[in-house]
Amino acid sequence: MAFTLKELRSGQTKTFTLKEVLKFLGDAVNDEILIGEERYRISSCQELGGDGNPAAILIDWVTLELVIIANGENTFFFPDTIIDTDSIFLTVNNVLYQYGQSYDYHIQDDRLYWHGPFELETTDRVILKYPSTTI
Repeated sequence: MAFTLKELRSGQTKTFTLKEVLKFLGDAVNDEILIGEERYRISSCQELGGDGNPAAILIDWVTLELVIIANGENTFFFPDTIIDTDSIFLTVNNVLYQYGQSYDYHIQDDRLYWHGPFELETTDRVILKYPSTTI
């Protein structure tokens, strides 16, 4: 299981795996950690996915907030060209919307086109999230 933490001093976010945390908390020299009254080998740690299978490759997610400059704006430029559009998540005010020409939004080249059920306003918070491997 991977997770991210924000560093207090710099504010930067870093991704950690459970195995890394065990190394920090345990005895890295002897490759062991004490949990309760039992000692465990840190190197035997195997990350599991939600279904009990070994976890998939760690994915770094890119989170991009789209700024709405004027009410009714429906076209947004962003710096990355996203190839794998199936892995994109878009939320407006914490509600997830569907990708596709006949749904709420679609992406073409370096532009996102919003055609959802309402016009976007400057007070809306629009978040686009996608794996860095899709660019």
